[in-house]
Amino acid sequence: MKIAIIGAGLSGLTAAQALRDSADVQVFEKSRGVGGRMSTRYADPYQFDHGAQYFTARSEEFQSFLKPHIKSGLIKEWHPKVVTLELDEKPYKRDWFEPHYVAAPRMNMLCKNMAEDLDVSLKVEINRLEQTDAGWILHDNDGGAHGPFDWVISSAPSHQAANLIPHAFNDYARIRNTKMSGNFTLMLGLKEAWPHGWQAAEVKNSLVGWIALNSHKPARETDFSLVVQSTNAWAEENIDADLDATKAIMMAQLEALIEDMPPFEILGFHRWRYAAAIEAEGEPCLIDANAKLGVCGDWLIKGRVEAAYLSGLKLSQAIKTRL
Repeated sequence: MKIAIIGAGLSGLTAAQALRDSADVQVFEKSRGVGGRMSTRYADPYQFDHGAQYFTARSEEFQSFLKPHIKSGLIKEWHPKVVTLELDEKPYKRDWFEPHYVAAPRMNMLCKNMAEDLDVSLKVEINRLEQTDAGWILHDNDGGAHGPFDWVISSAPSHQAANLIPHAFNDYARIRNTKMSGNFTLMLGLKEAWPHGWQAAEVKNSLVGWIALNSHKPARETDFSLVVQSTNAWAEENIDADLDATKAIMMAQLEALIEDMPPFEILGFHRWRYAAAIEAEGEPCLIDANAKLGVCGDWLIKGRVEAAYLSGLKLSQAIKTRL
């Protein structure tokens, strides 16, 4: 039994790990590294978790998955001082009423750890599925063909999954109709120490939604670095705007929000076209047993790290009962 998984983010890697004892599993990832939105950008001596900032664990399944990683130190709880910022208002303290976790020493380390014993092909973008008598053939952007495979799983965002999965898939309408909003991330390397008493901020009534002193996260032995993320709503309105202009607008808003901003250099600006589902409801995964196709991803539940894990887990369990 051979299974192909498209996408090496948390949902795809979770499915791969759960299925590898039951089948020959191969993972295809279009990027140069694993992790999806659990990514880290490097600019020595700085680093930036420019996608997912942290995660919580509310389900028993995810808590059980994290337990050995917490014990090993791969996952650590983050304890920043969190405030709410608003233009022309004094910052006020926010409380986190549940543990907030990060991977250490970088957010992408969890997925890197999960991929170590898996067959993962990087920089291979699958653009077409072909059903043959022998099984599914996967075609990539470079003209390569992979397979045949008995099952194919897509863990890509909804728009990309809709372009890949055949229209005859029994839940295709849900894939096609799930809209996702974007996000912009600004990455700043600070030339002096961070002068403020807080390390994370949620922002009200602004195009900026989140600010984090990334270097404050556990095991980050780097110089002071700041990650600034837009709101999804503003990003969606400007997703195709000129990137330099968008970056300048975000930077101006940041400087208006934060007094005594230390000297910095802008070391990165990233556009996430598909950051979070605008509406997510229904089953945590999709499966067509007759076609031997499955779909998973955080967008099927909610745009959270835990949702990605649960979606991949539920899909693997559904497929196992059909092997």
